[in-house]
Order: sequence, then structure tokens, then C-alpha cells
Amino acid sequence: MKEFKSHLKIQIFFLIFLLLVGAYLLVEPKKQTEQKTQEILSVLFIGNSYTRPLPPIIQAIAKSNGAQIIYSSITPGGWTLQKHSESADTLEAIHERAWDYVVLQEQSQLPSFSEEQRHKEIYPYAKKLTKEIRLAGATPLLFLTWGRKHGDTQNYSNDTRSKMQARLFEGYQNIAQTTSSKVIPVGLAWETISSSDKVIDLYAHDGSHPNQNGVYLSAAVFVSYLLKQPQLNAPPINGISKETAELLAQQTKKLNLDP
Repeated sequence: MKEFKSHLKIQIFFLIFLLLVGAYLLVEPKKQTEQKTQEILSVLFIGNSYTRPLPPIIQAIAKSNGAQIIYSSITPGGWTLQKHSESADTLEAIHERAWDYVVLQEQSQLPSFSEEQRHKEIYPYAKKLTKEIRLAGATPLLFLTWGRKHGDTQNYSNDTRSKMQARLFEGYQNIAQTTSSKVIPVGLAWETISSSDKVIDLYAHDGSHPNQNGVYLSAAVFVSYLLKQPQLNAPPINGISKETAELLAQQTKKLNLDP
């Protein structure tokens, strides 16, 4: 009888062991599958010095939100879409791999000029680039930039940041309609922060380019759009405090990010 009980205990122990092993084998492949299905996006950034500092911060924020961004960028200072459309390097980059998205950023003032000027200096080149992007199998996106801190006083007397932002918004909306493209409204997030009572300066000393806060805010808007996540994890990066990072990232919830 003792031998029978002992044998029964061994059988029960062995059965439990098999069940545990089976459960592990069922769960482990699922974990591996989840790891393998981590979202991976490839993005080419075409623009100038406004775009230049953004990609690595976009990559870092995306990583903290469970996605991997593979990127390349072509951002010579002051370049327009016309220059990019005539550049062999830019056109080659568009076709060098199967990008998911290609981001286009026009020179910081041009889209805020008159519709007549946009017809001459932007639309033909935006059309050429978006055509090449689609031929390469990618989706073109337009990077709506921000108004300068004191407006474009070189071209408009008594200008302000908000007035310039309104013109930029109109300009990029018209470029989007002309090229059947979507707009990433980074400039609208800048306007919200700059118009609020939050003491967060987004501008570098020249009142035009972004400082670290401006780069972070811009990158957060991009990540929110690309990952289709209105609410982001906001890691502190480049000396930005967690509190500031979270405040900047919260702006993505207030935008109409229509993928």
C-alpha cells in the first residue's frame, strides 16, 4: 500500500510538471511574438535646419512608447522644397529604401507668403517630391512649422508670432490640398504653449530655431502622429525635466492628429 501511494505521488508530481512545462511553452512563444510585433517605422526627413535636430529625439520618444523609428535625413540649412526637388541626393534618398513615411518641410517663411507666390515657389516642387515619394511606395507628410517669436518683421510690418502662425497654417493646408497630403501640425502645438501662461520658452536665441524644449515638443507631436497615440510616455531627454517633458507631451492630446 505504501508503495502504491508513493507511486501515485510520483505520477501526480510528474503530471503537474508536464502541465507547468506546457503552460510555459504556450506563454513563451506569445511573449516572443509580442516582441517581434513591436512597431517598426522607417521615416525619411527632408527639410532644413528646423528639421535637423528632431529625428534622434523622435526616435528616443518612440522607443519609450514601444516603437522603433529607423530614419535618415537631408537637412541643409535654408533649403527650400525647390532645392530638394532639384537635388540628386534628395531624389536618390527617397528611392534608396522602402520608407513608410517621407516628411517634407518647406523653408520657414515661404508657406506664409501669398497664394500667388506659393503657386510659383512651392506647389510645382511639392508636387514633384510627393509624386516621387508615392512612386517609391511611401506616404508623404508635411511638417507645419511654427511662427517666429516676433513674427516675420522682415516681410510684414507689425507682424506677430500668432499672425505668422495663421499664415503658415493656411499655407500648409493649401500645399496639402494641392498634393493630397496630410499635415503634422507641430506649429499649432507651439502656438498653444506660447499663448498659454506656462513659462516654457521654445525658441533659441535667434527667435526662430527651436531650443531643447522646442525640439522636444516638435518630436512629441511627430511621435503621437506616427504611432497614432494621443497620449505618450514622456521620457526626460537632454536635460529636460520629467515635469516639463510631460507638460510638452500633453499638447498632443489637444491636436487634431488625423493619420
